[in-house]
Amino acid sequence: MVLRGFLILSKPILQLKEVNKTYINENETIIALNNISIDFPSKKISMVVGPSGSGKSTLLRIAGLLEKCSSGSVIFDGKDQTNPDPQDRLYLIRNKIGFLPPYKNLFDYLTLLENVMLPMTIKDLELTMETLKKMGVKNINSYPEYVSLEDQQKAALARSIINKPQMILMDEPTSILSKSSSIKIMELIQSLKESYSIIIFTDNVQLTKYSDEVFKLNNGELV
Repeated sequence: MVLRGFLILSKPILQLKEVNKTYINENETIIALNNISIDFPSKKISMVVGPSGSGKSTLLRIAGLLEKCSSGSVIFDGKDQTNPDPQDRLYLIRNKIGFLPPYKNLFDYLTLLENVMLPMTIKDLELTMETLKKMGVKNINSYPEYVSLEDQQKAALARSIINKPQMILMDEPTSILSKSSSIKIMELIQSLKESYSIIIFTDNVQLTKYSDEVFKLNNGELV
């Protein structure tokens, strides 16, 4: 946290500095990301908005330490994680970064309660039930196929925060939901920003009204 005059500035939760990502496909070089520099603020909702094929998924994987950039720097919570030690990287992914995939987030053979407990190293039934209640999920012992898509997404959201990460990466959190359910999920996400730094990757520009910061991506570049 930096004190500048009477303004207190928090350090970014995630900084991407001149990040590039290229893939080699036979004799062709594909540029997925080109010189991306972004500071994602702490305890805010940031959105990366762009059409399909703009590089959002690649950026999400690099931001979540699931994939390395070809060049540039990735700084998480003030520490350079561009080339982290494998054990450190695994620890961060398990404990400091939460993920909310776009759809089919839950295992069909586990109840909602069991799905949410899955990432926990030490299973804590009380904490899991408390988190599901906070998300508004009531049928916690039901299997995903027997509850609504809205409740499935609420359970998936509960799972993304169960280990109390610092940052949550969300990929199209409302893509399979009705308009009314989308509003409820986005309002729920908004309620989390006091405790978590949230980055949403989406092609739905209508969601930007819920964000504090918007970064537009197209053809692998910021626009």
